[in-house]
Amino acid sequence: MKTEVEDLGGSQRKIGCVVPAEEVKKEVEKYCRTLAKEVEIRGFRKGKAPPSIIKRYFRQQIQREVVSQIVSSALEEALKEHSFTPLGEPEIDAPALEEEKDYSFSIKLDVRPEIDVGDYDGIELEEPPSDVEEEEIQKSLEELQRAHGDLKGIEEDRGAVEGDTVLVDYAVFLDGEPIPEQERKDVYMEINAGSTKQDVREALLGARVGDERKMEVEYPSNYLDKKIAGKKVEYRLHVKKILVKELPKLDDEFAKDVGPYETLEALRERLKEEIGREKKARSRRELEEGLLEELIRRNDFEAPRSLVEARHGQMMKDAKIHFLTKGLQMEEDSEDYQKLEANLESLAEQDVKKHLLVEAIAKKESIQVSDEEMEAKIREIAEQHEQSVEKVRADIQKQEEGLENFRANLLRGKTLDFLLSKATIKEKEKNQSA
Repeated sequence: MKTEVEDLGGSQRKIGCVVPAEEVKKEVEKYCRTLAKEVEIRGFRKGKAPPSIIKRYFRQQIQREVVSQIVSSALEEALKEHSFTPLGEPEIDAPALEEEKDYSFSIKLDVRPEIDVGDYDGIELEEPPSDVEEEEIQKSLEELQRAHGDLKGIEEDRGAVEGDTVLVDYAVFLDGEPIPEQERKDVYMEINAGSTKQDVREALLGARVGDERKMEVEYPSNYLDKKIAGKKVEYRLHVKKILVKELPKLDDEFAKDVGPYETLEALRERLKEEIGREKKARSRRELEEGLLEELIRRNDFEAPRSLVEARHGQMMKDAKIHFLTKGLQMEEDSEDYQKLEANLESLAEQDVKKHLLVEAIAKKESIQVSDEEMEAKIREIAEQHEQSVEKVRADIQKQEEGLENFRANLLRGKTLDFLLSKATIKEKEKNQSA
């Protein structure tokens, strides 16, 4: 077999293959002998039908299977000969076989690019401050307090105010006609400027028990429920109860109730640790993003299309799921969909470049992750989540290629640690970190 490689630019290659006629003939005869043993043809004992009869009855199947075998063998041989590492699925242009003639076909594929990465010392970065302020601990403690509060009906005769929770029944009307399937009973609605939708908040503020309040909601055209998609509907809310949240006292007993803490001070210390860990994680992500963006600027290259397309496809899938959870569907012919698709393609390309650059630096610097490092990380995760090491390990192994992906993520983190150790990092001023 003869092969020629054409560089199509970037990481794309086209392999032209020519298989001599005698080799094609051998493959056809070999497959005919195999097929003869498996099929029954009237007038012949099983396995005794001559090749000419087999070819007449099974011409299309022979074509399909022999071409598949030839292309598969040729691809394997070409990859070895040219030391290619393929990415994604190859694009094969394989015409029909012609007996007694050489067989020519081509394979187009992405190959893993050889990136000569450099200039990664002394990258200047700014790190957000990760000190935990007393106000942050108090805010977290108060959120925990609200989460463990009990709803109690109000005794005084008054309308609903900010912070109240209102128990309602509601019906939905379209053009003055009720939509029975949208009707709901005993729905709790909290009046909270930070989390409650503005139209709900405005409808319920000042409402008293027994009141009926109305509000109009206009649904987007891509709303899943086609009956109300793109239309304005009226909600009629019947107020049944007004409740306030009775908050527990912040003391040692509260700390014991919410977790394994003997004192309120121990709970505060745990909250401080958690907030500090979250802030450090955010700071780390920001540093990594800045580092990787600068790496791309210094070592830009064309990302393999197959990897970009795969990443883009996953991002679009995630976006569709996200919209579905909000009751929306993505209309593929809409302008918003096309903008999202273009934006995510750009992000996918950047993601692929970042991944390949980190991989190339790990290879260049001989950075590896040992089994001992993996075990240490599993123990760290178990301690953070107050779980057993065995459970954490089992959860990792349950995932597809779990341990392999776990090692790859640790390698990425270790490589980024190495790069950050070579960077020049200054702390942002506090008024810049917001």
